[in-house]
Amino acid sequence: MHHSKKNLVKTDFLKFEESRGFFGRRLGRPLSPARQKALDELYPQYAIDQAKINEDGALNLFQNGQKTIFEIGFGDGDRLAQMIERHPDYNYIGAEPYKNGMSAFLLSLKTQANNVRLSMDDAMPLARSLTDDSIDELYILNPDPWHKTKHHKRRIVNTKNLNEFACILKPNGLLYMSTDVPYLAEWMVAHAVHHPAFEWTANSKSDWETPPKDWIHTTYETKGAKGAKVMHYFIFKRKA
Repeated sequence: MHHSKKNLVKTDFLKFEESRGFFGRRLGRPLSPARQKALDELYPQYAIDQAKINEDGALNLFQNGQKTIFEIGFGDGDRLAQMIERHPDYNYIGAEPYKNGMSAFLLSLKTQANNVRLSMDDAMPLARSLTDDSIDELYILNPDPWHKTKHHKRRIVNTKNLNEFACILKPNGLLYMSTDVPYLAEWMVAHAVHHPAFEWTANSKSDWETPPKDWIHTTYETKGAKGAKVMHYFIFKRKA
């Protein structure tokens, strides 16, 4: 294993079949001319060099010492764009494999940002490429629940991926997860609670049914998913 801190985590406490951490289609609806132009002209300005995403744990995207945020699967990027506007001094890493979502996010950026790095691909190769202790906050918001049992191994939150997240998060760094799918919420909590590198910050039910302070709501949260009930917000801290 490439990370030096792999001895912090054990993989034998959960017996799930796990493989690649994230699966997504590259293109949904056909792109409008404006969105295609954003991909052609803007994306190269922010794109992480694919040659550096080689899963060796040596990729250090920022050397300015500022807080670094990593969002996996940011959809149309409305939350991430608002966060960049709210905290322009932070560093941001975003991974979104859908061209539709990436193009929407690029169009929402109001100014050229030197503190944003993007990958339009699966997030886990990028996560495995980043240096240890380099991320302050990691966001996985409303990921695909992969409803069918045979597809559960594709869920982004699994033991293998939590090992990687534990490595790249700084001590006391925060992992934010959300979903309005009840059985995915149970899955997320079960995996994170039983992981030795993470500590759940919740003290009561209201903690996971109430958005965190200064939370930026996504379009998905506002409209909700078909058959969805309560949005759950889970915050886990990487143990020091």
